[in-house]
Amino acid sequence: MIGIGLEDAAPWLRAAFWIGGAYLALCALLWALQEKLVFHPRPVETPPAHRDVVPIAIDRDDAVLRGWIVNPDTDGPLVVYFGGNAEEVSANLWPWLQRQATVLLVNYRGYGDSDGAPSERVLVADAIANVHWLRERHPNRPLVLLGHSLGTGVAALAAQHVEPAAVILISPYRSLVRIARKQFPIFPVRWLLRHPFAAESTAHLLPRTLVFASPTDRVVPFEESLAMVQAIGANAVLHRADLPHGGFLGLPAFWMAVDALLVDLADSQSS
Repeated sequence: MIGIGLEDAAPWLRAAFWIGGAYLALCALLWALQEKLVFHPRPVETPPAHRDVVPIAIDRDDAVLRGWIVNPDTDGPLVVYFGGNAEEVSANLWPWLQRQATVLLVNYRGYGDSDGAPSERVLVADAIANVHWLRERHPNRPLVLLGHSLGTGVAALAAQHVEPAAVILISPYRSLVRIARKQFPIFPVRWLLRHPFAAESTAHLLPRTLVFASPTDRVVPFEESLAMVQAIGANAVLHRADLPHGGFLGLPAFWMAVDALLVDLADSQSS
């Protein structure tokens, strides 16, 4: 039998061959480079200096996580903060000095001065370890997990293991797969994405949850946040405002809602 080379094939077949090859190459590229698409580590630009901000280091055997504990001497609730995919957490540290709470802000692996490289698996495991670290030093206080953008998935997935009294989610999503499908509609992102952060899988287990979302958010679609509220169910309370992504942390109404939650949790503990 005489073989037929590509040059002898019909033009449409040659075109299909090259298009298919280019498609598979792009799939391979997305697979290989997804960490650079999902995670955007930032260094510590100016280490915070304040008597109520204490640098801490948490040894995770294969990495040391570094961050800060704010207001360690208060007797209010505990808050553990999980930042966005391009956030070095000290950038949002200062408003916590005004809260009646002890707040833990630890940079993800590879972010700030923390060792290692980020992934879904290690970020969720680190989140659980960070909560245990804080509770050992400040026991018998109500716990709040606060996730911002990417951190909402970390908070939601960790919550089932640490049983917080409440959760706060800023610009939450059901999973990164759902967001990636809209950004890369022609690719099989469900099979390519190694870090899905499927927050919807544990949404129904979340306790009292405050959700903050914006119809003008260009990073996390508002309909994704609404769908997450529906997945949480009756325990979710939605706060909406027309803000750019990341805008809630500069909104006085956001901090008023946070303060009201902290006071309510403190009162419930003392009663």
